[in-house]
Amino acid sequence: MAKHNQNQEEVRRAPVQFAAIDPYVETNIVAPTEKKAPGRDMVEWGDANLYPQYVRGLFADVTTLHTIVEGNVDFVGGDQVVLNIPEDAPHFAGGIMNKKGVSIRDQVRDCAFDLNILGGFALQVIRDRSGAVAELYAVPVDFLRSNADNTVFYYSEKWDKRGPKDVIVLPAYMKDLDWASLTDEERKRHASSILYAKTTRRGTYPAPKFAAAVKACETERCIDDYHLNAINNGFEGSMIVNFNNGLADEQQQEEIEDNFNEKFSGHQNAGRIAFSWNPNKDSQTTITVPPIKDFGERYRALADHCRQQIFCAFRAVPSLFGLPTASGFSQEEYESAFKLYNRTQIQPMQRTIIEAYEYVLGPGVLTIVPFSLGGENEDNIQ
Repeated sequence: MAKHNQNQEEVRRAPVQFAAIDPYVETNIVAPTEKKAPGRDMVEWGDANLYPQYVRGLFADVTTLHTIVEGNVDFVGGDQVVLNIPEDAPHFAGGIMNKKGVSIRDQVRDCAFDLNILGGFALQVIRDRSGAVAELYAVPVDFLRSNADNTVFYYSEKWDKRGPKDVIVLPAYMKDLDWASLTDEERKRHASSILYAKTTRRGTYPAPKFAAAVKACETERCIDDYHLNAINNGFEGSMIVNFNNGLADEQQQEEIEDNFNEKFSGHQNAGRIAFSWNPNKDSQTTITVPPIKDFGERYRALADHCRQQIFCAFRAVPSLFGLPTASGFSQEEYESAFKLYNRTQIQPMQRTIIEAYEYVLGPGVLTIVPFSLGGENEDNIQ
């Protein structure tokens, strides 16, 4: 009897234990740092050299960001993209830019996508035996790393924390090469090169248009994850189930948790009644509902704030992308907002792309017919 009382006293004095709670805080935001890779001329882009991959992950997961970028790509691509090269030219006849059959319109859209996501884009320039430009490919910027002054590029489709795989080294595109005076080795080296366009002159790498709103993007992603987990985890952390008949060992705790979650958690089990069979009242299972403020309203306000921050980073208004606003928008206000956005945000991106193609193929080579609202187009962007 004395031993039994001693055991009961040890249970009462035992520290409170919360199973299945992981008490750590982890930051998932990758900073856009630039530092030279050990033993190489390559400059790493972000923590673990994975900033572009992190940004593309935000695009894939954050609805507001995805909507703005896709809308901007449509705006930049305009109603039509025209390559002003004679049909009898040896290359690019019919606006086809390479042997893969990619059209100039699709290539402009690819450039616009990277320009919005990462603040820059890249073209791979392929020369023929005479040194003339024969093919152009839009290269995803996240596949590229560079030396400090963007004269040498490192291409890989598999950048990860363990390092790149199958790296190809390519020089920067040089417009005024005297092809006839080059050695065979030099011609081979410059047969494939990279034209790198970015929106900033500072640093080695460009910055996304939404760089100042990365935390807002991450917050919106976390809110979506929270609601998804709340649905699939049933109690969403708003209830504490106490087992008051002593401390089970770790294996028993895991078995009890698994059985309880399987039977009562998840959106399939919403509203089910939980039964607890106890030998007596003193050893009953208790379920405590801690006092929780209106999380739903708080998360709605936070989500609205994040969306506002992302739109602010792009200097855009939601109605331009088909999203309703509380105050509404008249047709006249919409057209006025679009004209301003087109002039201050879309046209500069179009000019950046056109200048890149002109640098490779010559002046006046590319025309983008602006996106119209059903009326007459504004002046073509050339």
